Amino acid sequence: MPDIPVSIRYHKEIALKNFKYVLMAVLLVSMFCLHGSKANAEQKFVFYYQSIESVETINDPIEENDSLWTKFKKTVKKGVNAVKRTWENVVTRNLAPGEGDKKWYSSEDHNIVYNVKRTKVSTEEELLAAMGAKSEDELTDGQKALLAAFRTSKSETVKNEAEIGIIPKVNVILSDTTGFDDSSKYPYVRKDFWPCSTGLTINMSSNCYNYPGSEADASSTMVHEFAHCLDFTIKELKNPYGLDGSHYGNEITGKRSAFVEAWAEYNEMIASEDQAQDIINNTKRLCEESKTEKGKYTYYDAQDCTSDQLLRAESFNALLLYRLTNETENGKEKVYKAFTSTRWNVLRDMSTLVKKFIKQNPEDTETVCRIVDEVFLGKLSDEEFLDMVGKNETTLAYVESRGKIGNGDIVSVEGNSETDEASSEEIQVENNSSNPFTK
Repeated sequence: MPDIPVSIRYHKEIALKNFKYVLMAVLLVSMFCLHGSKANAEQKFVFYYQSIESVETINDPIEENDSLWTKFKKTVKKGVNAVKRTWENVVTRNLAPGEGDKKWYSSEDHNIVYNVKRTKVSTEEELLAAMGAKSEDELTDGQKALLAAFRTSKSETVKNEAEIGIIPKVNVILSDTTGFDDSSKYPYVRKDFWPCSTGLTINMSSNCYNYPGSEADASSTMVHEFAHCLDFTIKELKNPYGLDGSHYGNEITGKRSAFVEAWAEYNEMIASEDQAQDIINNTKRLCEESKTEKGKYTYYDAQDCTSDQLLRAESFNALLLYRLTNETENGKEKVYKAFTSTRWNVLRDMSTLVKKFIKQNPEDTETVCRIVDEVFLGKLSDEEFLDMVGKNETTLAYVESRGKIGNGDIVSVEGNSETDEASSEEIQVENNSSNPFTK
């Protein structure tokens, strides 16, 4: 197993199946058409607290000695449950979560469903009451994290994000898995309730934050997931996060997937210095999943990566946005403007935003060129570099003088050193002082 710094934090999101992804895109476009394109004056969040009541088996296995009629009935039942699962996953959770007794279909085991009790809450007092607590002191660590997510929705950070939002309402489901966190009894709970965003609905889970001091991580996750609600970029349709359907903060994926995650991580970075440092740490050593073996990763020191690998690394893309913010005047406003100006290019990657940034801020062209060259370690070919920044008099002149940046030379390193291999289980680094699990 490679020596992995504990500062490299584990990011994971369960990838939607392609047909679900298309349905979600249709829902997002429908919401836009119904409510117009202007940014919200005030983002509306609708919070639901839900607790797991029981786990139910919904499909019976087809046995060899079953009669034809019995096999037929079981097959039909399985098909009906598949339709119900898709409807609940895509439509109900996003458009009509509702209150009372509900069902939450497992994405990991299609033979089970969780019976949950859901309550709409609008104040901290109502949330505490739904959790069965009179004060915050009575909450578990995971429940405190859910409360932190609720509070973050009202923070200045989220209000700033919301200024560029066009979805009029975002549902937030606070999933309390207390009593169902024993993985030996309930092996799929962690993944089935994993924090994620569909664009219209954010799910937060107590399971991922059951450790002391988890509130800061939960708050950062809320910022991350809400940022996804502002972005309509369509990730690669086939295995956007690789064969295992999950991704790490230092993973090499596809250019569009890297952009999607970089945008969310960038918003975390500008909200928290600690998160910024974590994501910067993720640029030191990268991993890439095998194209043929699910969950098998190869590790590379960043200096040994190819230019193409760096362009597909979410942490490097996030660092680029972060540096544009910090090294240009009113940088955050400029990044946000470039982001919103390219919002409806649903197949965009980082080069789309950078070219728009330069077009809107020509006075920053040389600075942007320098930042792009430094972030990607001087490895971009002239063609790749111009693809990122576009062609104009200034960028072409920069290319002519590439190689000397600032006070020193950028030295290109060929990606031919030895690498380490690890499984997806091995790279989940346990850290007693902080939670290795995030988005």
